[in-house]
Amino acid sequence: YLQDVLRGQGINIAQSGGIGTLSNVFLRGLPGKHTNLIVDGISLFDPRSNQVLWNDALVDGTRQIEIIRGSHGVLYGSNAVAGVVSQFTEIGGETQTSAYAETGRYSTNRIGLTGQGELGQAAYGYAISHLDTDGYSAADEDDGNTEDDGYDNTTLHARADLQLTSDTQIEFVMRHVSGTVEFDGSPPPSYTPTDVAGKGEDYERYAYRVGLTHETGHWTHRLDITGYDSQIDSITDFAVSSSADAKRQKLGYRGTGMVSDTLQFVVGVEDETSEYADTNDYEVDVSAAYALVQAAPTDALTVTAALRHDDHETFGTETTYRLTAAYAPEGRTIYRAAHGTAYRAPSLTELYLPLYGNADLRPETSESTELGADIFLSEGVEASVTFFEITIDDIIGYNPATFQSVQVIGETRSRGAELGLSVSATDTLGLRFSAAYTNSQKPDTSGSGDRVREVRVPRVQAGVSANWRPRTDLSLGASIHHVHDTVDVNNVVLDDYTLLGLTGRWQWRENTDLLLRVENATDDDYQTVNAYGTPGRAAYIGVKRSF
Repeated sequence: YLQDVLRGQGINIAQSGGIGTLSNVFLRGLPGKHTNLIVDGISLFDPRSNQVLWNDALVDGTRQIEIIRGSHGVLYGSNAVAGVVSQFTEIGGETQTSAYAETGRYSTNRIGLTGQGELGQAAYGYAISHLDTDGYSAADEDDGNTEDDGYDNTTLHARADLQLTSDTQIEFVMRHVSGTVEFDGSPPPSYTPTDVAGKGEDYERYAYRVGLTHETGHWTHRLDITGYDSQIDSITDFAVSSSADAKRQKLGYRGTGMVSDTLQFVVGVEDETSEYADTNDYEVDVSAAYALVQAAPTDALTVTAALRHDDHETFGTETTYRLTAAYAPEGRTIYRAAHGTAYRAPSLTELYLPLYGNADLRPETSESTELGADIFLSEGVEASVTFFEITIDDIIGYNPATFQSVQVIGETRSRGAELGLSVSATDTLGLRFSAAYTNSQKPDTSGSGDRVREVRVPRVQAGVSANWRPRTDLSLGASIHHVHDTVDVNNVVLDDYTLLGLTGRWQWRENTDLLLRVENATDDDYQTVNAYGTPGRAAYIGVKRSF
């Protein structure tokens, strides 16, 4: 899962139960609605859940994952206050096909097929997978809950790039995810998570992108049409109790121009329509225009300035900006600085979702600053350090007493530092270390004037991973992830925890690998959300065959 990759990069993941239940990514101390996921140019931000459904994001067939930390709303829109995760499918090259199967604890079984290659002027790549598991109780088993909550997921993701002429290319991306997830409930009067049989969701999600790229002289023009559709049937007492549908369509143009070797421009316009339907239908349109200029006045200095203007159908217009600089004098260090503003209007669900919605909400505005350095200590040894601060005025929060979205009047501030170190110790041994300190606080939703910590954001988290290839046919890996000082709703203090993961791959025969992984190898008992369960020690074995 993608969220496992993010956790390995020092990003906290909070999940309300087992595989497939709703999970939330807390990048730079902010809730998941401030981070976007873009896969092959498609935003997977779900209009109904008001966040990316990270629990559905897999990494099969992936070529590259980029984590862009900090406020990048100028280029990526309003859901990128904390950052953006970009994922790219492996396409083209020599024809390759791989099939795999895996089984393990909780009656978990997974099969998949990935492939890539070229056909004439077309480069393609795809990934097909199916996972099913009996799971474990979403409500913590330590509280006496014993009913397993299962999950199944079938995902198809495919991309094809067709070269029409030497200057023109058309791209097709399609994605389909479907399955069922079971979870528990929190019935009154205590609203404590407990076993509830026959409760869950059937889901089906579609996404697509059609893109046309054309090069003319020093300019590259790209026109994109993207769409996303999420259909949910809620299940109560083993029967469908309600249905909901969330959609998003977007048309965008982006032009990139090289005026000279030291001056580059990016300009763009886009129009996005979001829809949400349950017992009523809601729709909103947002249009935007943006521009960015990048200049290199000297060999050592690169600066950028970007401006964005949004026109929201309900809340009017807003202009935001971002400034960056990178200075690389002779030596081994690159110094970085960035400052910018962002804007996020209330989502349709925050405004209108039955019970939870609040039609009186207003947009959030934010300001962010970061300073950092990338240090190349020696060949094969790289370090990075970043200090950041994000301030959000009148953040949209949640009142656990009323279950309603509320405007938290005042400043929400997240400050912290991030440290990374990667070492290629030998040709066969690689090490990586990451750590983060985050102090994220906001005004109390009661209006008392007190400041409270953002829930589910650890003050400190750190991780180290090692990959060793003692022989050409054998690779071994280990990772340790530690989380310290986390609070949840109602100021409940969560226990610190440390997770140990182990992996192994052995080339049993030519083109055939045997796989082994162990999660939570020390069987640590922990929670990422109060009263919800997490997996104990779990081992999985698999086989992968390449053709």
